[in-house]
Amino acid sequence: MSRFEIDRRGLRAIARFNAVMQPELDRLHRRCAGAPVAEVRTELAKVWGANAGKPLPEPYLTTWATSISNGARVMLRGGG
Repeated sequence: MSRFEIDRRGLRAIARFNAVMQPELDRLHRRCAGAPVAEVRTELAKVWGANAGKPLPEPYLTTWATSISNGARVMLRGGG
């Protein structure tokens, strides 16, 4: 099995993205925890698209929306 490694430049880019996106996900969590999954999914798609410039792919969109609906905080990892 091969191993995938990200260079320092890539790690910095991930860290910068996470620094912008984590507060957005936290705001979404505060606003949408306990809401129906379909509603959270719609809001998550909007927030992610506005910040990432492209859609959040499945299964992340539904999995994360379900977690937020259930009251769990989605935490981004990586980037150092």
